[in-house]
Amino acid sequence: MMENKEKEKVAEVEDFSTGDSFDVQYIGSSRGRRKFSSLQLIGSAYTVTNSWLGVAGAFTTGVTAAGSASIIYGLLLMFMVNLFVGIALSELISAMPHSGGQYYWVMRLAPKRYKRGLSYMTGIFNLFAAYCVTASSSITVSSLIVGSAKLAYPDLAVNAWQIYLGAVGLNIIGAIINLWQQVVSRSVSIGLWMSLLACISITIALPTASQDHTGLKFIFASLQNNSGWSSNAMAFIVGLINPNFAFAALDSATHLAEETPDPARNVPKAIIFTVVIGFITSFPFTCMLMYTLTDLTAVINTPTGVPLVELFRIAFRSDSAALVAISIVTVTYFFSLPPQQAYQARLCWAFSRDRGLPFSRLWSQIHPTSHVPLYAHLLCVCIVCLLGLLYTVSTTAFNSLITGVITFPYLTYLAPCIFSLLRGDEQPRGPFNVGWLGNLSKIITVACCLFAIIMYSFPYQMPVSVSNMNYITVIYGVALIYGTVDWLFRARFEFAFDAGGVDHTQ
Repeated sequence: MMENKEKEKVAEVEDFSTGDSFDVQYIGSSRGRRKFSSLQLIGSAYTVTNSWLGVAGAFTTGVTAAGSASIIYGLLLMFMVNLFVGIALSELISAMPHSGGQYYWVMRLAPKRYKRGLSYMTGIFNLFAAYCVTASSSITVSSLIVGSAKLAYPDLAVNAWQIYLGAVGLNIIGAIINLWQQVVSRSVSIGLWMSLLACISITIALPTASQDHTGLKFIFASLQNNSGWSSNAMAFIVGLINPNFAFAALDSATHLAEETPDPARNVPKAIIFTVVIGFITSFPFTCMLMYTLTDLTAVINTPTGVPLVELFRIAFRSDSAALVAISIVTVTYFFSLPPQQAYQARLCWAFSRDRGLPFSRLWSQIHPTSHVPLYAHLLCVCIVCLLGLLYTVSTTAFNSLITGVITFPYLTYLAPCIFSLLRGDEQPRGPFNVGWLGNLSKIITVACCLFAIIMYSFPYQMPVSVSNMNYITVIYGVALIYGTVDWLFRARFEFAFDAGGVDHTQ
């Protein structure tokens, strides 16, 4: 009888058919407050990534490196690749819903001897990924605002400090919004519909208003190697950074698993929808950008410092119309900041629950009134503001954060996918389970992550100089040194998974 009771208990714990797995039963139900509906979760995941805005923010990088074709076909390639990445992440989160996401999956799947160290470093890289996402977005939105002011007032002197202070102000506004979970959940719904409407409107208005346009050959068959690399293939790879940026941070929805009902089903939906909607919006928009890109030199060398502003000015033949269009883009881009801050705060909170950070007792608290991880949220906002100081020192060094937005999440996908493949059938399974396709997706994810981490670390242009160097390897070094020092002197003694007294480290 005792043995039967034990079997019934295990069956109850590992029953994933309800969508509330072992992890959520013991953690989410007791510590999380389910405030994000299925649609709001999709809205949050999509607005964090916002594919068409990712293309709009830095489209000249890809065009300058290898021409229009590098972006057009790069988007097709990145859509297919990240669809496999999304399937791999969806299987993992469906089986193991937890706000920690990747570092928690490593703790569950890796061999006992290595799991704590690998899980800890995965968590550190994931935090750096979240900080890069928010820092780059806040600087981009501030650049759009300052660039619009320069267009309206040509005599205005623009410098890096103005853009940085604008980014700090935007982060403070986003921080205030994130003080109330219900406000965040509603704002992501607004951001989702605003992004879709803005994308449709601008995609239609650009070619309609523009009198001059490029040809089909320029859009679909223009591979121009302006990168300085002797190899066209290498120029194409460097140009992939921009279309890959359009599908970055696909893991953001996983870190809201404890704040949405039925996360084992809803989070995979959010991830897959993010990839699909991202491509449906970004591909036509990009084609229209290339269709109206009649003066690349003027767009790159614009006095506003924002290529998109100059492209709108040329296409609409009116400063006023360009200001209206760029204002729509700016407001839409701003709505990505609150969910990005929610993403980093929930990850920091989850990691601190497992004592992954110094002073974790403070960062792991949920505020009794606002019901958000307030101290973790404020810590992340401060770190993002400090990270933004890189922009005042070197815009080139800060631009490497865009590469970090892509590669740091990829670093966190490697270990859980590898150990899931090695585990085979001996691992948890959730409602989203696609069998052989899931294994294929994890293999492709591992291969593509390794490819991107290596290839995106090369310089953007040749010959290499201080002004065009890719500093992402320096950022890797900072993350690795911090993680190693903290692990040796603190985390290896304190870091341990805690799930209401249930030990997952066995």
